[in-house]
Amino acid sequence: MNWRNFFINAGILLVLSLLIVFGVAFNSSTSWFASDFAILILLAIPLLWPLKNTLRFTADNPDMIADRPVTRLFTLTHGRWLPNLFLLDSAKTHTWHLPIGQRTAKISLTLQRGIYEQLPMTVTVTDLFGWFRKTLPLRLATPITVGPARRPEAAARIADDFSQKMSADDVGLPSDRIKNFRDYFPGDNIQQIAWKVSAHADTLIVHDDEHEGQASWTLLLLITPTLSLEPALSLFASLMDTGIFSGNDYLLDSRLTSVIQGRQNTSLANFEPDGTATPDSLAALTTPQHQHRAYLILTADTQAAVPFTHALAPAATTLVDLSGGDDHA
Repeated sequence: MNWRNFFINAGILLVLSLLIVFGVAFNSSTSWFASDFAILILLAIPLLWPLKNTLRFTADNPDMIADRPVTRLFTLTHGRWLPNLFLLDSAKTHTWHLPIGQRTAKISLTLQRGIYEQLPMTVTVTDLFGWFRKTLPLRLATPITVGPARRPEAAARIADDFSQKMSADDVGLPSDRIKNFRDYFPGDNIQQIAWKVSAHADTLIVHDDEHEGQASWTLLLLITPTLSLEPALSLFASLMDTGIFSGNDYLLDSRLTSVIQGRQNTSLANFEPDGTATPDSLAALTTPQHQHRAYLILTADTQAAVPFTHALAPAATTLVDLSGGDDHA
């Protein structure tokens, strides 16, 4: 029970009673006209108040996955004092009645990928007795974000194959950077001796090359005209869910779009491709700090990915051909 609404509605009933008493007490056509007119205005307040669509609901969890049935609790956060509400879906096959004092509705939803500030349902506002009605869209104070559908079984298989391949290849590669100097020990590689430093120190000094393994694994989806976007985004998000990729992953059309780890649904909910992927768009991923990454490339077909694998070389690259679902090293 919402006590604030209880007292407000109790006050409304009290005023109605006083208006009726007023009409009875004076018992004239004028008093009854005034009494009836005031009663009608009072009953119509729930319809007059939300004229500017001020009703807003907030879901208990604003994050969803496409095509997956879920149940959400929607609480009225704007216009809470209204006495009587009904929620209906767009086909009017279901009705959720929020009686006096109740402000939370339990609703089953299945939505497509996207960001929703309004649901395909309506809110019906009535007076206390249901004599007057006004229908409004079900607007949200906090939008609902619906990420791509998921393919966990396919993602688990691909992630397992990719992890095994990268673990086998991850032997560590020397970089051009020097981590530190130290005294020479028998058995050290003679090529590591820093001759100039040793000459000044009157002893043999070696340098340690910094070794960097394939610690950063990146997922890259190539957007091409032949790509079926929704299944591709579904597999992309499912692979990110596996947690084997560190840092952000990328969608490549005419842009390079970073997809934030842990926020796949938010990043992908409203994604629409802009043009076609080209190797030139990979410039940000071919800088020196990216040279020793391992890439898993999702592509519509293996042949189309060849220029992109060349652009990413010498990074280790594995391809997943979405036309057949096979892995190509």
